[in-house]
Amino acid sequence: MTAPTQDTRAPKKKVYFVSLGCPKNQVDTEIMLGVVRDQGHELVGSAEEADTLVVNTCGFIEEAKQESIETILELAQAKTAGVRKRLVVAGCLSQRYPEELAREMPEVDNFLGSADMLGLAQVLQGGAERMGVSPLSRRAYLYDHTTPRQVSGRIHSAYLKIAEGCDRPCAFCIIPKLRGPQRSRTIASIVAEAETLVAAGARELCLVAQDLTTYGTDLDERPSFEKLLDGLCQVRDLKWIRLHYAFPTTVSDGLIAQIASEPKIATYIDVPLQHVDTDVLKRMRRGYTEKVVRNLVDRLRAQSNYIYLRTTMLVGHPGETEEGFQRLYDFIEEGQVDHLGVFPWSREDGTPSALLPGRVDPELAEERRLALMELQEEIRQAKHEALIGEVLEVMVEGVSDESEFLLEGRHEGQAPGIDGKVILTDGAAEPGQFVRARVTQVEAVDLVATLEL
Repeated sequence: MTAPTQDTRAPKKKVYFVSLGCPKNQVDTEIMLGVVRDQGHELVGSAEEADTLVVNTCGFIEEAKQESIETILELAQAKTAGVRKRLVVAGCLSQRYPEELAREMPEVDNFLGSADMLGLAQVLQGGAERMGVSPLSRRAYLYDHTTPRQVSGRIHSAYLKIAEGCDRPCAFCIIPKLRGPQRSRTIASIVAEAETLVAAGARELCLVAQDLTTYGTDLDERPSFEKLLDGLCQVRDLKWIRLHYAFPTTVSDGLIAQIASEPKIATYIDVPLQHVDTDVLKRMRRGYTEKVVRNLVDRLRAQSNYIYLRTTMLVGHPGETEEGFQRLYDFIEEGQVDHLGVFPWSREDGTPSALLPGRVDPELAEERRLALMELQEEIRQAKHEALIGEVLEVMVEGVSDESEFLLEGRHEGQAPGIDGKVILTDGAAEPGQFVRARVTQVEAVDLVATLEL
């Protein structure tokens, strides 16, 4: 008589997630969601229901660190209110301050770093060591098309991470210490994941990396980013490929031509310029000058198809004078930027900028930030008013947050979550469906449109 087989799997867990930070972090969280799913555990919608609490943290700037710490403390409080709950802290904050967090937060049961998403499997099985933060190197973990992943939110738009880490020496940036050196995936792996995402319902793929435009430079065969885009454009039923986080000096003429002419590549590019004043850029160790920035904008604007430009600027960096800020202000005033984010400099230990003289008073930095954002609001209003009467192709997102009787979507020049949306006042359409809509009015951030039949 054969003895009954023992089930050695860990008991089924109820897992609650909080994901903070950038889209790259969201992909990491979705990998951990895939781990939970593949192990047969259950995802729940509140901390109260869960026996395992996971927060994927951000450690980029001071504001993000504070949000991460506050979230950990909130979940720690939820843990004490329950029975035998486990608290797991993952991501960049753990990678940056592992020993400090472990010492100051005894209520945290497990720490995982920015390359330790798969380590959640061992945590859920039981027996994992408290400190699971791995060192970062060129051989550090990099997910691929075989990695479990469960896309969160609406399935018709998904992020696709093509590389991890960064090799650039920017003086203000801690990312290389949080994410490690650049590690690119192969074209075959990226295309395979794209096909899987599209088969599951994605119609838009937003490509993310610390620097898209140095993709492949760390691989033996050195495939170019343009070649990767050629491969992705062959994926059937994929409508938009959106480009995030390109570096100014590596946006080639060939790439710009691809964006302008290839129907599947959205006429949109996110290029964090950070500043235009040459002296400030030198202090930032960005490796380019104001002339390079202006040349990039000129090349984008020379295309027959309009390319939407999103960028971020950093104000209050050590050494930013009134004259330097005025050059930045004048550049924005020219109206060539479509979407703008502005951040005050944050002193981050371990970065060269933290040691520079010529500090700008934080209140002055905030004044400069507000001045740029107020200017850009005026520019955005004018750009939006120029679209009244125009017919745009819009990807429907679903029912509007404003009213159950309205739909909302995005046109080609709007990335998810950051660039506003198009409110559709009539008609019916399914999420992920592409429609033609005529702009009828503008709001502070959004466009209002009616469906064209």
